[in-house]
Amino acid sequence: MRTTNLPALWRSIVAPPIWTACCFAGTEDGRVLAYDFKTGKRVWETTIADPKLGETTPAAPIAWSGLVFIGNAGGDNKGVKGRMYALDAKTGKIVWEFYLVPKTAGDPTRGPQGATPLNMSTWRNASGTPITGGATWTSYTLDPATGELYIPGGNPAPDFAIGPREGSNLYSGSIVVLDAKTGAYKNYFKLVPKDWHDWDVSTAPALIRTKGGRYLLSAAPKDGHLYGFDLATNTMLYRTPATQIENADASFAIDKPVHFCPGSVGGAEWNGPAYDPPTNLILTGEVNWCTTVTMQNDEQIQEVKLGSPWSGDATINPYHTYGTPDSFGNWAGWVYAIDADTGVWKWRLKSNYPIQSGMTPTAGGIVFFGDMGGNFYVLDATNGQRLWGQKIGGAIGGGVITYTADGAQRVAVATGFTSILWPTEVVTGKIVILGLGDNLASR
Repeated sequence: MRTTNLPALWRSIVAPPIWTACCFAGTEDGRVLAYDFKTGKRVWETTIADPKLGETTPAAPIAWSGLVFIGNAGGDNKGVKGRMYALDAKTGKIVWEFYLVPKTAGDPTRGPQGATPLNMSTWRNASGTPITGGATWTSYTLDPATGELYIPGGNPAPDFAIGPREGSNLYSGSIVVLDAKTGAYKNYFKLVPKDWHDWDVSTAPALIRTKGGRYLLSAAPKDGHLYGFDLATNTMLYRTPATQIENADASFAIDKPVHFCPGSVGGAEWNGPAYDPPTNLILTGEVNWCTTVTMQNDEQIQEVKLGSPWSGDATINPYHTYGTPDSFGNWAGWVYAIDADTGVWKWRLKSNYPIQSGMTPTAGGIVFFGDMGGNFYVLDATNGQRLWGQKIGGAIGGGVITYTADGAQRVAVATGFTSILWPTEVVTGKIVILGLGDNLASR
């Protein structure tokens, strides 16, 4: 038990928890699990992915109107196609399935298919090259007023080679809008037009009513930009850089290393943009970390087996399958605060460590976030001034939530993220609870 104080401004947080009868989770072996919230007893499990191909279900499911929504990951493995599912919240039965890239002969059918306009013409793959990619890694967004589900789609594969996939590669690198009840296609927003950098759209978008009266779709993919789309016209209003951009248009080549930023582990990775209504600012955390890639030849690319990592990078280092990142001495993080109506940034803050955590603004005019060095911060939302900061554990890469318990306000933060792709401190993962001067409890 330790004690720490947070700013008094935090007393204006107003977000009581909403409890549900069940909670849902995805697993690394392709299942979706449902548990009774009060007893912890498992209610059902449903398999939606094939772990033998490297498919997983790491995203946080969302639930609405008796349905649970989740997709599969693994779209960097040869032959894996991204798919989205609606499951019956009571039974786990698949209500609908939607292929986020073209479904072809031999692909499994796990449930009723949502209506789709997709076909092979958007990929134009070379003979013997399976359509691959478009998987989902993180959570989703739902508009309860319209019943529309917004799905962020991952990169196409092979990640760094466009020769085997010469088309526009729909719906990879896009936000796809489906009818949540039926899984029928409604719309899409292509954020990364032709991706050869592993720039997934891997964060949940935000639906925002701006101070200027626009209904805005805000999205921050791994390409290092913040996008704003006017949903009244489905037009892009702005595309604002939010981290270092370098060699974004440079072609990759055999025997010629190309250094580019954001790298394959750069940009906005896991947590989407957040909106602060009083300031009309959209807040996004970014990774400033670049990558170098040297291409394989065509024969090497085609020799990769189904279910194996399929990037097209010529490396024998298993840690650098998706490019060679810069030394971690050359990494950093950014917080950008961008006007929701104009796309112009008002303030920005640079961190010594990448920022992967959620950005959590509050009604008290402050913003919570953490970095991959295990540091947790409180900023003034109007100008980005640091009000409080402290190392609270290992790397912070998840969401940051606020809630009330027994009349007291709390902030919960997951610390201790570790991965072979990230040179972070190796510690035991914890949930750290921060309070208003009375405790900081870890468990």
